[in-house]
Parts: sequence; structure tokens; C-alpha cells
Amino acid sequence: MARRRRLFRLGIRQKVVLVLLTVLLTALSISGYLVLRDVEQNVLSETDRRGGETADSLARSLSFSVVGYDYHTIQLLLDQFVESGGVVHARVFSDRGNTMAEAQHPERMELERVAFDRPIELDGRAVGHLEIELSIEPILAQLEQQKASLIRREVAVIALIALGEFAALSWIIIAPLTRVSRALESNVDRNGVIVRDIEVHSNDEIGDLAARFNQMRAQLNAANEQLRGRVESADRELREAYERLIQQQKELESSNAELEALTRTDPLTGLGNRRAFQEAMEQDIALFRRHGDPASLLILDLDNFKAINDTWGHDTGDRILKAFAGLIREQCRDTDTTCRMGGEEFAVFLRRCDARGAQRTAEKLRRTVEAMEVPTEDGGQQLHVTVSIGIATLSLEEGVTSSRALCRAADQAMYSSKRRGRNRVTNYTTLIHEDPLSVNFEGDES
Repeated sequence: MARRRRLFRLGIRQKVVLVLLTVLLTALSISGYLVLRDVEQNVLSETDRRGGETADSLARSLSFSVVGYDYHTIQLLLDQFVESGGVVHARVFSDRGNTMAEAQHPERMELERVAFDRPIELDGRAVGHLEIELSIEPILAQLEQQKASLIRREVAVIALIALGEFAALSWIIIAPLTRVSRALESNVDRNGVIVRDIEVHSNDEIGDLAARFNQMRAQLNAANEQLRGRVESADRELREAYERLIQQQKELESSNAELEALTRTDPLTGLGNRRAFQEAMEQDIALFRRHGDPASLLILDLDNFKAINDTWGHDTGDRILKAFAGLIREQCRDTDTTCRMGGEEFAVFLRRCDARGAQRTAEKLRRTVEAMEVPTEDGGQQLHVTVSIGIATLSLEEGVTSSRALCRAADQAMYSSKRRGRNRVTNYTTLIHEDPLSVNFEGDES
């Protein structure tokens, strides 16, 4: 590919020859045009002169015949004149304007011609009028021959000058430059170091250029070595900076992940917070509205937790909350969403779970919490807690079709469990049938 590009590129020789040919062709064309124009003017002038002389001579020859009205002699003179010379057409008029005789060449009527008018005079008095038309075809043929000859001469001159210039350029300029170029190609290693001098010896500008380049070789090599050291140093610093940037990016991603976890997780129990819980519920409630997928919500509140804090202290209360949160994680499915709503109140969102499944899960949680034992801080006593649970299930008949309505329904069911003695499970559907007065029917506000 490189060799092909080198073959088809315009080098110095080609460019100089093209410029020279263009200048020569333009100059010779202008010169030839001016020469041909001068020749054409001279030939036409000579034609006008000879045509005028011919017309004058013929007019003098016809004067006596015109005066004598010798039509036969006039016709003979015109016929002879047309047949013997370059006259294409001739006509003689009397002094009254009548045609006395006319002759024309039958084979030359289509040729290009030029007309001449002369009076026929005798003793200074006009006795008639002569019109002749001369053919200019020989003149045109002569001009064409001169044009062809001139073009051949110009082509020969241009070819000779181009060949001479091409040879001179090749010997004087191109050959030394080619040697310099080839020396440079094979004189530089892969690190850009010039390994030896350029061997070009000529007493001209190219020789001076090679000598000066050889003088600069050491400076160029030193500069190249220094630049390469700086590039390597910069490259090393860039790699180190890139590695630091990658490490900072990883640390930032880890910090962002921790921050995201903190914004969505309760720090004490490790369960989700209210924000994460609300977002999870909204997604499943949208599926319920679109496809009718069931889902239930459990609201769990530890009984008498304030008394435990007052009696045993908040540290013990926190250990109870952590144990309770761990129990919820163990008893619920991986697809369920758990949350600490605040204080001792927790929530569990049961995906694809109807009211009956939610009732079984809530009862299992209640029994497990009832059996849970949490030792006091000194380990001398085991504490027991119970939980009140409220259940609500998404339902079109009951108007529970939004997250707000679902939370309100489960919360009312949980408070009903508190009122009925704690440590029990209340379903919102059962509550609205058994104790409708305790239910706040505000409808779905979604």
C-alpha cells in the first residue's frame, strides 16, 4: 500500500514539470496565436491588394468594349478571366446599371470568397461598373497549414524543454533529496534516535542541508532522550493518578452504598425504614390495581414496652427490639418486606398473600414472640414480651386499594388487639363485621 501511494503521488519532479509545461503551453499558445493573427492579417491584406489590382486591370481591359457595347467581347473576357484565375464570379454593368455580361465558375460556387467593386472608366469618365468575387480557399488552406506547422513546432519545443528539465531536476535536486530521504528512513531506530550521519556530499544547498542536519543529530538525540524520559515519568504519574482515582471511585461507591443503606435501613435493628417500606408497598399495590395480585400488611406493636424501658433501662429495651427484629426476619419469607415504623412498632408487607395466609403468618409470629426470652443485662432474669398484631389485606370491596388505606386499616386492627387485651391478632376484615363502630370509614384517598 505504501509503495502504491508512492507511485501515484505527485513528487517534486512531477510538480515542477507540470508547472513548467503549463507555463510553456500558455506562453507558446499566446505566441502562436499572435503569430497566426499577424500572418492572417498579412495574407488578407495581400489578398485585398492583389484582388484590387486584378479588378483594376480587368476594368481597364473592358473599358473600350463597354463603350462600344461589344457584349460578345466582354463575355469572352469574363469567361477567360474566370477559367484562368481564382475569380469565382464576375459581372459587368453599363453606366445605366444594366448587366452587360456575367460569368461564374460552376465548381467554385460553394467556396468562401471576397467581393471587389471597380468603376470602368475611359478618359476619366465612368462608362460602366465591374463586380468580381475571388475565392479565399487557398488562403484558408495556407493558414491551416501554418497552424498545423506551428502546433508541431510548439509540441516539439515543449517536449524537448520538459525532457531537459526533467533530467536536470532528477540529477541536480531529486537524486540528492532521495538519498537524504532513504538515509533518514534507515537511520532512525524504533526509539527515534538517529544512529549515524547522513552521507550526502555536494557543494549546493542540499549538501549544506545534510551537513547542518548532521550537526543537529546529537542535539536531536539528546532532546529525544530527555523528552522520552519526561514522557515515561508523565506516563508513570498518570498511571498512579489513575489507580488513585479508581481507588477513590471504589471508596466513593462504597460510601454511597453505605449512605444509601443508611437512608433506607433502621440503624438499630437493621430492618428497612419507613421510606424503603413505603416504596416497596407502592410497587406491589400498583400490581394489585393492574392485575389483582393479592398482598397483606401486618402492623406489630410490642405490649407494655414503655414499662420495660422504665424498669430495666433503654439498653435492655434496645436488646429486646433487636431480638424481636431478628425473630421477624427468621419467620418471614425472603420476598416479604420488613420495617421498623418507629419505637416499638414494626410492619411486615406480605407479597402475594391473601387474608388467610396473613392470618397464619401473624399467629406464628405472635406465638414465637410469646415464647421469646431476653436475658436482663446482668443475666439474672429472663424477660418475656408479647405483641399485638393488626392485619389488613388489599380489597376492592372494603375500599383498601392504596398504601395509605392499607396502613390505616392494619393500624386500626392493631389498636383493636390492644383494646381487647393485647397479645392477639386482629384482622381488619373481621373487625369491620364484628365491631363496625370501632372502624373509621374514611374511604380510600389514593
